Amino acid sequence: MIIAIIVTDRCTKELTQNLQSLQPDLEIQVWPDISDPDAIEFAILWKQPRGVLASFKNLKAVTSLGAGIDFIVSDPSLPTNVSVHRIMTPILKQQMAQYVLAYVLSDYRGINTHEIQQKNKLWKVNEVSPKTIGFLGLGSIGKFVAEKFLDLGFETIAYTHHSKVEAIECFHEEEGLKHVMGNSDYIVCLLPLTSKTKGLLNKKHFTYCTKKPTLIHVGRGEQLVENDLIEALDKGVIKQAVIDVFASEPLPKKHIFWDRADVRITPHNSARSDNQQTAQEIHMWLLLQADNKRVGCNK
Repeated sequence: MIIAIIVTDRCTKELTQNLQSLQPDLEIQVWPDISDPDAIEFAILWKQPRGVLASFKNLKAVTSLGAGIDFIVSDPSLPTNVSVHRIMTPILKQQMAQYVLAYVLSDYRGINTHEIQQKNKLWKVNEVSPKTIGFLGLGSIGKFVAEKFLDLGFETIAYTHHSKVEAIECFHEEEGLKHVMGNSDYIVCLLPLTSKTKGLLNKKHFTYCTKKPTLIHVGRGEQLVENDLIEALDKGVIKQAVIDVFASEPLPKKHIFWDRADVRITPHNSARSDNQQTAQEIHMWLLLQADNKRVGCNK
């Protein structure tokens, strides 16, 4: 089997080595050094150059290196008959939960406040009151993260397209979005990017926020209308924002977010799979593709 790895934002040497150790007979061609595009039937992608998939005439299936696939399905060069998959490793889910929990708990338990009090030698007990975590999106990662908050005793609600999850009250359509944004102290966006979710975090929907929540945005950059968030922060509609994904990455040095005390920025690193687990997931995916190919030949 010959596969292509087309990844533009990181070194794939370790991933390639791990794959080779799991599947010694696997031939891997790493973009841009693709010697025989017509021999490629399967490809591993992450932010591939738009149009590059047109070079692979016999492509049958592709997988994202991570949870997102929007950059694949929006590529006009993706053949219509190619199946699209994603890699979802245990460590990716765990890291996302760690990230969201870290920011929520730091604020909820007043860590920064206690640091200031210590500097001022101020002994003051800060009351901890119940808080509601509202999730926008409750897919595989969202469900995993939300369940961690349930375990810690938080009231947890979610806006979803149609999903229903035991122990988490789910709401749908525009009224559901209004309910979740209006009743949450922390809003966690983990939605996939679609035509319906693009620009979802906007001026209109921020007006639903009656509890001055903290926004934690770990979905996709294009879901946030950045100027609308600035306006919501200035008006006190949103208390503060933690943002890991942006419409333009890396975030331009002159971007207003850098200088906002009420915005915390991280460089799109809330969750990343390690190379070993990713290689194992890809190996299993390739075995499945090979089985499907053999079944197809027997028909």
